[in-house]
Amino acid sequence: MKKGILILIVLNIWLLTGCWDVRLLKDSSLVVGIGLDVEDDNQVLNTSVIRQIKQDSGGAGKPATANVIYSATGNTLRETRSSIEKQLGGRYASNKLQVLVLGEDLAKENIYPIIDMFYRDPRNSLGAKMVVTEGDAKDLLNMEISDDAFISEKLYKTLRETENQTLIPNVTIQSVCPDLFDPGKDFALPYIKAKDSETFDVAGMALFHDKSFTGEVLEGQDATVLLYMNGEHGANSTLSFKVNPEEAELQNQYLTANTFLKNQKLKLNVDENHHVSVEIYVKLNVTVVEYPKDHLFNHEKVLKLNEDLSKQLTEKAEKVVEQLKKANCDYFGIGRQLIAYHPETWKAIDWPSTFPTIDIKPKIEVEITGTGILK
Repeated sequence: MKKGILILIVLNIWLLTGCWDVRLLKDSSLVVGIGLDVEDDNQVLNTSVIRQIKQDSGGAGKPATANVIYSATGNTLRETRSSIEKQLGGRYASNKLQVLVLGEDLAKENIYPIIDMFYRDPRNSLGAKMVVTEGDAKDLLNMEISDDAFISEKLYKTLRETENQTLIPNVTIQSVCPDLFDPGKDFALPYIKAKDSETFDVAGMALFHDKSFTGEVLEGQDATVLLYMNGEHGANSTLSFKVNPEEAELQNQYLTANTFLKNQKLKLNVDENHHVSVEIYVKLNVTVVEYPKDHLFNHEKVLKLNEDLSKQLTEKAEKVVEQLKKANCDYFGIGRQLIAYHPETWKAIDWPSTFPTIDIKPKIEVEITGTGILK
């Protein structure tokens, strides 16, 4: 009998413990977007987009919310958050963060000391998208858009769509972390330009070396070609090729196709003198979605187009490689392969000064596998 009472008391103790670290939603201000800029005195300017429930949103249904922006300057990011909490009168909760925007000047410095806080606090949202913007992040987040839309949500949805179109890589605060500490691999972040006071455009990829933005940006189809060379792809991509320059009408000069990555290989060659060279092979299947000249029922015509498209993309890939070398951005992680498979060569060379001098030969092969329903 006494044993049974003792067991009952122990079980009741477990039921009475409760949640000692509970954080009520009503006491928190949800931060959905953060923009970081560097000030003239090297302090950090934190511009935070915070979702707040409107006071007059009573009644049934979904409560109305407002897009409210707070800013604060400090020596560290944590210091700026504390300053914003004083303005809020509540807890600064970044666990629902969607987008982290780095201003261009801040990105050109060593970004790790600025974003270190995100990796140390388990309540931060490491799945948030990370981007670089032309100019200042505060200007992008203060953009005038509809009251019904949050700038951070608009940014997040646009980034997801452009990822699907193979225009930018899928980058989050978490995915960048390993590359920040890897001497054998660099990374790139989506690059955003404001078109006017109300709209923006995802322009391409901002190339990084080590922990800093190099100032080099791959725009448009160049970014897509780089992603294919690295074996990355979204749901699809649409590329246009100038295949009939002799035609008088502009539209007749072009062929537009949906492209799909079929195969990608990177071959690393190292000789006994530690000379490094790389061959990159990419195979793309394409479906023609617009070609007014037609005659794609002709097999010889299709073979000629295959050859033409392959030549154009290979030439574009060679230009992309030159831009990577100019930025000293080892996006392919060639140094990482040297560390893993050729450690003696890695120790014998200085990789940051060697990468721009190595021979990288890309080859892209295109095969038209679909021409639509028009014969």
